[in-house]
Amino acid sequence: MSTSSPSSSAARCSRPIDVRVSSRAPIGYDDTCASGERRFLSPSAAARFAVSHAAALDAGVPGITVTIAVEGHDEVCVSGTAGEIACALAAMAIYSAGVRTARIPAPDYLRAAVDEVTLPIQWQGSAGVEAGVDMRVLSTRPDPLPYSTLLLGHWAPDLAHRLAHDLARSITERSGRRSPVTVTYLPDQGRYEITHPDPISDADADAVARYIRITRLRANLGALDPVADADCAVGLAAELHVLESYSRRVPSTDDRTVR
Repeated sequence: MSTSSPSSSAARCSRPIDVRVSSRAPIGYDDTCASGERRFLSPSAAARFAVSHAAALDAGVPGITVTIAVEGHDEVCVSGTAGEIACALAAMAIYSAGVRTARIPAPDYLRAAVDEVTLPIQWQGSAGVEAGVDMRVLSTRPDPLPYSTLLLGHWAPDLAHRLAHDLARSITERSGRRSPVTVTYLPDQGRYEITHPDPISDADADAVARYIRITRLRANLGALDPVADADCAVGLAAELHVLESYSRRVPSTDDRTVR
């Protein structure tokens, strides 16, 4: 699927955009599949919902499908993990901004680290003080995958420094990574910010690599002379088509199968 031109994208912004997110993973005892469907007027809002909802359903298996339709006509179907869906939508200019602002849940090991470090202090009644220091953890991922932010509330100033560094050590151990976690104090904002790289799956890493290659191919094609570089352009265009169709495609009237 080729990227829409600016004029056509602008025209579509005012049309209703229906987004459906579904998962093959059974819920409960009746094998009911999780799903969500909403209508938007903004492509960014549509993409934000699609990626956020896919991440909420993601159980680590490529069983999520996103269908985006404009005025009742399917424009694109995306299938895979939440990360693969994010990369596929980010490769389309009209949805790119919404992907990067999606709300992604914090990783499980981070929540375990937070419980390990903060619960003993909470039991002592040291959290939630009105004049305390704000704390948050930022889990970073390679572009275009969204970051996630975990808010930890306010803490007494005399505990915030110790808590931040204890939490940084626990995150490093529980994530299985030895790259250092960054602890930054922002005095003008009264906040400790803990930043760490969130490991991604092999499937998501491959999706990020495809996204990078797609953006580079488009840039290279745009710089070629259509006549003098015709042979080279044909080869690059063929590779681009394969990469773009790897995890997303526009279903035809007779074929609605999602890869």
